[in-house]
Order: sequence, then structure tokens, then C-alpha cells
Amino acid sequence: MYYNYLNNKFITMRTIKFILLILLSTMLFLLLACGSMQDELPGANIEKISNSEKNLALDDVTAIGFKKNKTYKVKDIPEAKSAYYGFLKIPKEKITIDYELRFYENQEKAKSIGVEWVTERIGKDAILTKGDATWKEGVREARTCGGDSGHGKGYSLVVASSTCNLAKYFDYFIYGNMIILCQGKDIEQSSNNCRLILSKLEPDGE
Repeated sequence: MYYNYLNNKFITMRTIKFILLILLSTMLFLLLACGSMQDELPGANIEKISNSEKNLALDDVTAIGFKKNKTYKVKDIPEAKSAYYGFLKIPKEKITIDYELRFYENQEKAKSIGVEWVTERIGKDAILTKGDATWKEGVREARTCGGDSGHGKGYSLVVASSTCNLAKYFDYFIYGNMIILCQGKDIEQSSNNCRLILSKLEPDGE
């Protein structure tokens, strides 16, 4: 009887070890798969701030498919040369992604002056009313209703249904002398959408 007890205990331990091995292998596979998918995203290697030597204009972005909807007045935003609102159409997915572009003389001015004027327009704490916004232009286009909010179901249902006052942009990138605000339901999606359009500006962009 004691022998059988030890034998059963040994078998149980082997079973547990086997199950743990399977679980660890599955987790490792999923981690590698996720990493591979991330690497395959367009512009996955583009940093938040990059290409300091580039000096872009609207024509450079429209050339890769950006469609301009509005031209914003920039007299009240320090050092900005121009600003636009528009979208990029993604034919394969049958969707459009909204963007706001702001151009400066160079990247240094975009970083040292422009960023301060961008942060209040992105994320859950974005200022999305003209009365409170530092820069009034584009406030309306920076809002969205539900769906893309990323604020959670409760907040979305209560607020979006009555005011549509949820942030459309959750992240921004600085590419050359341009600051670009990108639509997304959260930071990850917004960042991916930034990289998507910027990848088309790269030398090997499609």
C-alpha cells in the first residue's frame, strides 16, 4: 500500500510538471506571437520624436494620401507656421483615420514650444471646449462620440450620448518639423495610427 501511495504521488507530480510545462510553452508562444505582430505594424520602429533634419509641408503629407478637410488659423499659437485637419483612408480596412497636423520652422521649435500646446488636446483629460481651450481652433474636430473614446463604457454612455465631448486624439508624434495628433480609442491605437501615416513618409514607405 505504501508503495502504491508513493507511486501515485510520483505520477501526480509528473502530471503537474507536464501541465506547467505546457502552460509555460503556451505563454512563451503567445508572447513571441504578440511581439512578431507588433514588429509587423507599419512604422513599428518610428520613435515618438524622429527625423530632426526633415522639413515638411502639407504637400508632403497629401502626397502620401492625407486628405485635408480644414485649414486652421495659427495666429494664436506661438511659432506655428500652419495647421490642418484631415484624414487618411485605409482601403483594405474600409476605414478613415483623422489627424491634426501642425508645422513649425524646425523640430526644435516643435519640441520646445509646440508640445505644450498639444498636450491639452490629447487623452482622457483633454480640454475640448472653446471656452477653456488655450487654442480655440480645431477644438470641435478634436471631439468624438463614444466608440473611439477609450473612456470606458459608463463614461462613454453618459457623456458621449449627451455632449459628444470625448477626446479623439490620445497621442502625438513629432516627425521633422511636424507635430501630428492621431485618432485612437487609447494611447496604443493612437500611436499605431501615428506610425501608420508616418511610415508612408519614410524612404521605403508604401
